[in-house]
Amino acid sequence: MRRFSTSELLARWGARLTLLALAGCVEPYVPDVINAPNTFLVVDGFINGNGRSAFLLSRTTNVAATTAPPAEPGASVAITDDAGGRYPLRETVPGTYQSDSLVLNAGRQYQLRITTSANAGYESDPVPLKVTPPIDKLGWQLSGDQLQVQLSTHDPAGQARYYRWGAVETWQFNAGVRSFLEYYPHPIVGQSTIDGRTTPIYTCWRTEQPTAIKQGTSAALSQDAIANAIVLSFSSRAERLIVRYSVLVSQAAETADEFAYRELLRKNTEAVGTVNDPLPTQLTGNVHRVGQASEPVLGFVGAHTVQYQRLFINRAELPFPKDWQFDSPYQQCVVGELRFCDLNGKCDFPAVIAVLKLPNSIPVDNSPNGYYVTSADCADCRLRGTTVQPSFW
Repeated sequence: MRRFSTSELLARWGARLTLLALAGCVEPYVPDVINAPNTFLVVDGFINGNGRSAFLLSRTTNVAATTAPPAEPGASVAITDDAGGRYPLRETVPGTYQSDSLVLNAGRQYQLRITTSANAGYESDPVPLKVTPPIDKLGWQLSGDQLQVQLSTHDPAGQARYYRWGAVETWQFNAGVRSFLEYYPHPIVGQSTIDGRTTPIYTCWRTEQPTAIKQGTSAALSQDAIANAIVLSFSSRAERLIVRYSVLVSQAAETADEFAYRELLRKNTEAVGTVNDPLPTQLTGNVHRVGQASEPVLGFVGAHTVQYQRLFINRAELPFPKDWQFDSPYQQCVVGELRFCDLNGKCDFPAVIAVLKLPNSIPVDNSPNGYYVTSADCADCRLRGTTVQPSFW
């Protein structure tokens, strides 16, 4: 099942949340407005008080659309403060705008200002810069058949109270079949070579960024402290754990309004599916069109500093037996023999070379009668990752 980013969820769901909230019956109802041509601005990002701020601007799409929401390119975007400061963002790719690395004053109010290529103005409500306390502890724990990444933090000043966490996962993995041979085409037409492999394709690294919204609050507690919050949870048999796994966790302190907005977004996008789930409700962010306050704009622009901590988990650290069966996308891989001659003694060397030339054919090793071969899906890890080892590894 495909996972959507926050901006895609907003673009696909946001415009119809009010309609869904009105639908109390079980029978499906598809109003004409779902296919209406209206497109509204979607603002996804936050003002980073101790780094680069990045915003993705896009437009809502019809629910039935199968393509990604269209980006909003060519806009003029800047962060401003209540003391007259202005920090412009540049467009790095269509619809994505990024600032320089900034260190902002925690005593000021900040907002985002946007002027689209069609000269429409948008701005977010001024918000204070929330200072995020450090992550006290980042660790893991096995719970049933799940591995949980857990976090603890606290703010001695008692000013944070509302927290949001993000994660970027990276893990090392090996292809399902190890290839020791490589097909080398020769510049002279009709000639080629099968020789020892020099292009590494067996060991790779894969990086993913979960889109689920993870938040926590200490508002109901006497102390501003969070203990053992579950940031991530996945199967203890996941491929992530076969060799080595790492996760970079980010922590940001939010205002109560931003926390409430993202909780509503989480419920609308993650808890809708059965008649027993809560009905979706309208999202009300803090971004507005200048001079046309009635126009819906999706997104909430908060301002906060960010804290990071990285966790590594090696296979040897896990209390699993040596024969522990991990899940793998390579479980169905097979190796076949490509023979120069059949059982009747009929030989066809050009046919063998023709097979090895195919993009999805990978020679594995020599066999007594020719070569062992498999598919690129099974032998070339680059189809799912990169052979470039991350700098933090």
